[in-house]
Amino acid sequence: MELQAAFDHLLSTETPLDGLDALVWHSLAAGARVGKHPWATGCLTTIAKNVDEQSCPSSRTVVLRRCDVEAHSIDFHTDVRSSKVQELECGQAAVCWLFYHPSTKIQLRLQGTASVLNDRQADAAWETVSLLSRSAYLSFEPPSKAVAGSQPPSTTERFVELAESERGRENFRLVRTQVELVDLLYLRQGGHVRASIAYGKKSSVELSWLVP
Repeated sequence: MELQAAFDHLLSTETPLDGLDALVWHSLAAGARVGKHPWATGCLTTIAKNVDEQSCPSSRTVVLRRCDVEAHSIDFHTDVRSSKVQELECGQAAVCWLFYHPSTKIQLRLQGTASVLNDRQADAAWETVSLLSRSAYLSFEPPSKAVAGSQPPSTTERFVELAESERGRENFRLVRTQVELVDLLYLRQGGHVRASIAYGKKSSVELSWLVP
């Protein structure tokens, strides 16, 4: 069922909160599987430090790679040399995901704690990365490094055969977010709807409506 239709159907029931958690995670799982799903990509915000060593938000778009419905966790892939990894590994593990689709006017925010993984799970994830996508991890210089010149830096060294692409595994990391709070906002023509889902200890789940 299309995303907006699914939420409209849920809101037509007598107790829509009862099905909200399952629908959110069903939609996230679809986003991880289907490239054209509105939640296939999201904006990830981490906590960075500016030049004055003050905390500041840092956001970027990432691809939703995996969703564990039972564990309430989602994954994305990144380069270990990226600033986001440095931010997460320096004790600033709190993150916020933002998903939005303009045609459905449904916004989803996920707050949680992220972990950078470089283990067998990361090995398994690397095996699923296509040759074209592996090029993102094959640069000789780290991401965000300033480069002099009037033209953008060349990326020719990144396009290699499959065997040579294995050197990218050294730079590849799997980042997993343990979701702790969901905030859903539906900008519905008949009246906006907003709800939250909080995941506590011992698998407790607390659902509530919010004023939109």
